[in-house]
Amino acid sequence: MLKKWLLSGILLAVVVGGIAVSAALFGYVAHKEAWPAKIHSYLAGRTSACCVDEVREKLNINTASKSFGVVDAVRQFVHGNSVNADHDFGHDPHPYDTGGVIRALLEVSDGEREPMGLMCSSRSNAMTGILDQMAYQSRQVHVFAPKAGSHTFLEVKDASDGRWYIQDPDYNLFWINRLSGERLGLGEMLTTSRNDVLPCVSENVCDWKFAEPIRNYFGAGIYFNFDATPLIVVNEDRFDLDAQLPYMTPPGTIVEFAQRTWGADYGEPILSVVHGAP
Repeated sequence: MLKKWLLSGILLAVVVGGIAVSAALFGYVAHKEAWPAKIHSYLAGRTSACCVDEVREKLNINTASKSFGVVDAVRQFVHGNSVNADHDFGHDPHPYDTGGVIRALLEVSDGEREPMGLMCSSRSNAMTGILDQMAYQSRQVHVFAPKAGSHTFLEVKDASDGRWYIQDPDYNLFWINRLSGERLGLGEMLTTSRNDVLPCVSENVCDWKFAEPIRNYFGAGIYFNFDATPLIVVNEDRFDLDAQLPYMTPPGTIVEFAQRTWGADYGEPILSVVHGAP
């Protein structure tokens, strides 16, 4: 099974070196005929993305973090004006209605409504909607625990160095290498010992206590942006490729999950197998 999806050594080197390559490089223009893409296109476009100027006025930008100040502030805005809760799909706006959710976050910030209940994926979707309007490139990432469990956050491209870095609006986190202090993308998170990484809520406040529930989620990840072939990266020292994900119906592997979700629109998922510290 691995041969069918195994990526070349060139991509493997890029993954281990920091994932500086966009998933869009592997994609093609999709017809979006399958239900996941159709539903996403409908819901995300139900209300036009909006209000970026109003959002800018609300951002508490840390000027000490020149490269990441604006993006950090957007993450904090999304996190601070929503709560983690199961989706109420009968609620208005729909949790994946990008423009509607951004308006709702502004209303919360103005004290005009209670914080909206969002999950990791819808918080990431809202953050993407704001960053798109600010001309920041971002892509959503699913990460998976060895057993049942997954989590969604973003990687955002830093124009100054061309690298992608994790931003998690659900836990309000970014990640650093404990030894160097450098921020990390998913590639480093998958291949660096968890003893050598730290989750941070701000430049000087870093501790695993902020991310204990997802400590074991960095064994496998799927990059996707609903416009390109999904890229799966698996550290075989942390994640079993044959593991059955129980929340699929019927249960299946991570590759089968990607196939069922995006395959009809974006082609066979691309799989890269890496190795790294447990």
